[in-house]
Amino acid sequence: MDMFEEARAMSGTMELCKITQKELAERMGVSQSYVANKLRLLSLSPHMERLIIKHGISERHARALLRLESENDRLDVLEKVITRELTVRECEALVDLAVDSYMPEEVGKAGALERIDVFVDTLKRSLTTLRSLGVDVTDRTSYHGEKMYITVCFSNV
Repeated sequence: MDMFEEARAMSGTMELCKITQKELAERMGVSQSYVANKLRLLSLSPHMERLIIKHGISERHARALLRLESENDRLDVLEKVITRELTVRECEALVDLAVDSYMPEEVGKAGALERIDVFVDTLKRSLTTLRSLGVDVTDRTSYHGEKMYITVCFSNV
């Protein structure tokens, strides 16, 4: 059973038994987020499903594609994943670039602050990834007036 068949089976079971994702998860002995992530795959088009199965693309790759707004964007990234044999991380990075291209050229102060928050979150996740790979990295955030300073130190590079 492939990931899409499993998702359809979950969806059908929920509908047939009139149960929620949480109840299904409890019955299956998995987390609710596992069920939710599986069901999200059903929002990919049948064409995308066929390509993903045909080329042995992983579920994590498929879920990364869901962040893209349009079918064309999803197909563009999927084609690159297939032809370049991209890892999940590389696929996610490509999706990040595509998502960033959706951002408007001019951003008001509120939008700029939101983008800074996204940047800081991305930086923190990147530092966590580096640490998990054994890189000795420290960071410190400090504030002076209305300015925020982020200092990143790499010790064993």
